[in-house]
Amino acid sequence: MVASQLAGEFVLPANKQEKLVFMAGGIGITPFRSMIRYLLDHDERRSITVLYLNKTAPEIVYSDVLEEARKQLGIETVYTLTETNCVPPDWQGRTGRVDAKMIANAVPDYRERTFYLSGPHALVVGFEELLKTIGIPRSRIKSDFFPGFA
Repeated sequence: MVASQLAGEFVLPANKQEKLVFMAGGIGITPFRSMIRYLLDHDERRSITVLYLNKTAPEIVYSDVLEEARKQLGIETVYTLTETNCVPPDWQGRTGRVDAKMIANAVPDYRERTFYLSGPHALVVGFEELLKTIGIPRSRIKSDFFPGFA
C-alpha cells in the first residue's frame, strides 16, 4: 500500500466560522459522516445543516451519528424521502425532490453558505444545477460523487 498526504477540496474548510450545507444522496452521506464524527470527537462546533435525501426510510444510514451531532453540536439534519408512495405513516421529515423552496425553508441563510454535495453522479450534477439557479456561485460548491452507483 502506498499513501500520500490528504489533498483535494472535499474536506472541512480551515475557517471554522464558514457556514456549510452538506447535501447527500443515499450512501453519499459517508464522507459527511466522517467529517461529523471528526467534529464530535474534537467537540468542534460549526454552523452546518445536512440535507439528506433517500428514496425510502430504510435506506437512511448513520442516523445515530447525525442525532448525536444534533444533540452535542447543534448540527441539524433535514431528512427527505423521494418515493412519496413509500413514506411511513409516522414520518417526521420531508418528502419529494430537493428544490429551491425546500432549500430556502431548511436553510434560510443559504446565500451565505458553502455547499458540499455527495452522492450518485447524476444527483450531484442535479444539485449543482439547482444551486446555480438559486444564485450560489461555483466557488461555493464543492462536489464529490460515488461512481458506479445509480
